[in-house]
Amino acid sequence: MRMKSNFFILVVFCISALTILAFISCATTETSKKATGAAISIIGNGVPGKTLKINGTGFIPGEVIELVLEMEDIPIIVGKKGKAVKVKEDGTFTANTNYPNKLVAIPGSWDLVAKGNKGSTAICKVEIKKP
Repeated sequence: MRMKSNFFILVVFCISALTILAFISCATTETSKKATGAAISIIGNGVPGKTLKINGTGFIPGEVIELVLEMEDIPIIVGKKGKAVKVKEDGTFTANTNYPNKLVAIPGSWDLVAKGNKGSTAICKVEIKKP
């Protein structure tokens, strides 16, 4: 009976050790995937309806980015025809869109947020001029 008890303790110990190792391995893998230094910048003149070019760097390769312009509690999804943008292998992306149309544009300085599906996030200010 004592031998079965020792065997049971050994099995429980091995299972516990493997579980802890698997947890540490998963945590390390997820941490190493996180982007450091993700940033976005824009090129454009701020005139409603005109072209806005968005450049991103430091994102996780293959990550899918959603771009949202936060204008007075009205989030506007931007990007290539309103779709999410996929990050290249070098951690960069480029998106072309238009500033909001003059009928919905609110002049001022607003946050453009780039949020990735693997944890990357970057924010920059976008100036919108009066139409």
